[in-house]
Amino acid sequence: MKTSFIVSRIFFRVYFIGLFCLFFETGAFSQQAVQFSQYIFNGLILNPAYSGYKESTNAHLIYRTQWTGLNGAPTTTSFTLDGVSKSFNHGFGAEIVQDKLGAQSNLQVDISYAYRLRINEASRLSFGFSAGITQYKLDGSQLSTYDPSENLTSQTRNTIHPDLGFGLFYATDRYFIGLSATGLLSNSFQQDPTYFIIQPTRYYYLTWGALFEITDQISFKPSLLLKDDLKGPLNVDFNSFFLFNEKLWVGGSYRTGYNIPGLNSQLQNHLSINDAASFLVEYYINPTLRIGYAFDYSFNNLQTVSSGSHELSVGLQLSNWYHHRLQNPRLF
Repeated sequence: MKTSFIVSRIFFRVYFIGLFCLFFETGAFSQQAVQFSQYIFNGLILNPAYSGYKESTNAHLIYRTQWTGLNGAPTTTSFTLDGVSKSFNHGFGAEIVQDKLGAQSNLQVDISYAYRLRINEASRLSFGFSAGITQYKLDGSQLSTYDPSENLTSQTRNTIHPDLGFGLFYATDRYFIGLSATGLLSNSFQQDPTYFIIQPTRYYYLTWGALFEITDQISFKPSLLLKDDLKGPLNVDFNSFFLFNEKLWVGGSYRTGYNIPGLNSQLQNHLSINDAASFLVEYYINPTLRIGYAFDYSFNNLQTVSSGSHELSVGLQLSNWYHHRLQNPRLF
């Protein structure tokens, strides 16, 4: 018992030192991260420490088509699978993401692990990390230029890059807070300059949410997401949802950006901070199966060339070893 305690203390000290160093080391790449609206119902997309949170084995599929009507607009598919060990202290997860933007497509495969501390019957504190690889592919035959002198390749280019992510996640039956970072190896990304591949960048996420019971049949869930790469505007999502009879989620999100003085001095002045609003609905067909839909409407210039973004999701609970131990459903 004493040995286990000492090992745990050493693990947490090393973890926090590494997390601190990685969080405050900055990179120098362009801003581009996969965007989902239904991350609210699947925290593993943003934070590896979410692995095993629901104390069951869960699969989640999301398909998003962004800025419908715009030629070359992004389309993204994400599949996640996570679960918890019988000891209840270890969470495991995996994610596969296929993202296409114009001539470039990326295939990302990650695995994640979370060490879960039981604070009390309803509270857990998780420390997680993820590791994986991403294949970046560029189809040169889809590229064109207004300048005939530009020598664009017509070949297909491929490059593979490893990556890491870290995160913390604390949740009770009434609120949660999470902190995570992805793309931690983006600084080591090197490629032939003729590839024209959009390079990865590091992102930092802060999430918070709570659940308030209004009546026996209605609950209210506000949440917040802060996302930043320390080079562009700080992105903020304000989310509000209502849960009816523990079967139907209905709500919306407002996404905006803020230019922090002194931090983003290279940005243009008077940038529009309005980004998009989302309407979301999630329905539990039965206790183990749910479906969801989200519609995003852009407030920026994209509204003149796009009819909005659409996102479909399916969630499936494959097993639940601890059903008898759960006094409250996992609603985050």
